[in-house]
Amino acid sequence: MGKIIGRVAATEKYPATMDKFYFWTNSDFRLNAFDVVKVQHLEGSFSFGTVENIFHITDAKSFLTNYISNDFGDTEINPPTLRIGMNYVEVAVCYNDKNIYTPAKNDAPVYLATAEEIKQALGLDKIQNVLPCGFMKMYAGTPNEIFLPVNLNAQFLLGPEGAHLNISGISGLAAKTSYAMFLIKSILDCCAESTAFIIFNVKGKDLMAIHNPNTDENFSDIAADYKRLGLGNAPFKNVRYYAPFNENKGVTTYLPENIVKDYLREKILKKFKYIYEDDRESLEMLFADIDDTSQTMDSIISKIIDTSDTNFGGIKTWNDFLATVQAFASKSECRLEEKLQNISCKLHKYFDAA
Repeated sequence: MGKIIGRVAATEKYPATMDKFYFWTNSDFRLNAFDVVKVQHLEGSFSFGTVENIFHITDAKSFLTNYISNDFGDTEINPPTLRIGMNYVEVAVCYNDKNIYTPAKNDAPVYLATAEEIKQALGLDKIQNVLPCGFMKMYAGTPNEIFLPVNLNAQFLLGPEGAHLNISGISGLAAKTSYAMFLIKSILDCCAESTAFIIFNVKGKDLMAIHNPNTDENFSDIAADYKRLGLGNAPFKNVRYYAPFNENKGVTTYLPENIVKDYLREKILKKFKYIYEDDRESLEMLFADIDDTSQTMDSIISKIIDTSDTNFGGIKTWNDFLATVQAFASKSECRLEEKLQNISCKLHKYFDAA
């Protein structure tokens, strides 16, 4: 049955409802937000709910009562009046094992839930095509702590049901990147035969060593959590790095030169560069974030990628392309300057006449 931690309290001001109830508990008993508890209900059923808030009250009528009890605000003394205190907990109902959702009764006992009951209450026992995406702890920091793996249905992340995931958070903490790498590791451990990843690196050299073992001194604790999730802690395998290359500057990367040489020797780093003839049609991607309501950029790009165009059709290199664009820009500037001079002359004539 589990440990009774309190009883439902339904009052005139705070009644129990179909989706919420309150229960009192000892003020020293530790609960956390989102912990799952269960309450004995009708027909031998149990209702489960998540902790939304915890309140502590005493028999003091107001804050002023407490202030006066401390000799009118003397923080150095212990108040002579012993206040009776207790906690009451606000719980949002999320599940009933017999689909009975009438309000919980006053004085109904409230228990801690077991791991299997929590999985059932949160729907974690119904996940198919299991893919570990993390874990949560119920009753964390207490002797009753429960470790619960949280799984996704892999088909909703990798297809065919879907293939999309948003990871949001504050910039600069590397938390989003760390979670993305964890999820990639989970996918590779569970779906290695059918999955590969292309990672566009914007994190400096941090993502240029994912084939190396983790040497962090705290990694043993992390590795233990990986094991409890059924995942390995080995580094990524079959990793290939691609770095842009220029004949004048060499390999452009955040890695030190000696590591670049090692990667090249081990054949895990390959050079690449964009060839104008191969990539001219991809130029539009550089302007994807520009608002082009008049389709000006669209017409310019169409002219550039047109192989029969008299100006851009015969271009073979990026240098020739840039020179041609600069020539058009200079002509545009000359035309603009000429137009401004004409407008200036007209204004002068107008004001002279006036």
